[in-house]
Amino acid sequence: MRKRIISLVGTLAMTVATVGCQSSPSATPVRYDNVRFMDVWSTYTHCLSTGETQAALLDANKLREVSLVRLPQSTLDSLLPKKLKSMVSEPASRLAVDVRAMAASCSLHAGDLAMSAGEPDVAMDQFRDVLQNHGGADYSYYTTQAKERLSHLALTLQAALR
Repeated sequence: MRKRIISLVGTLAMTVATVGCQSSPSATPVRYDNVRFMDVWSTYTHCLSTGETQAALLDANKLREVSLVRLPQSTLDSLLPKKLKSMVSEPASRLAVDVRAMAASCSLHAGDLAMSAGEPDVAMDQFRDVLQNHGGADYSYYTTQAKERLSHLALTLQAALR
């Protein structure tokens, strides 16, 4: 009888421990992620569809800020020893798109609008921002575009000085 009670208590403890680990709410609710995604997507589509430099610049800044936001540090990360922390990867973004790529694309568009509006300094700032914040193989398309546009802008400014 005593063995049965111990067995039952052990089974109950295992069940509570297993269910307890799985029943905690997620740190970021799915609904919040969806709202955040829709805000980011709306900003991105507005940026690409606007013909106003200032509106595109505001959208580019907003997307840049969102792309730089880091996910909150998990409690597991603070409990791990330093040697194990290097083995744990960053949690993946729950967004279905690459916000950094969206920010780069919007910055290129804002730079193009600034060039068309006769604001070469603003255009240069946008293209340089892409080069500074979007290095690496994943963003090579955007950095190549920014370099080409900076070269074109430099040639245009030289021709205007002659």
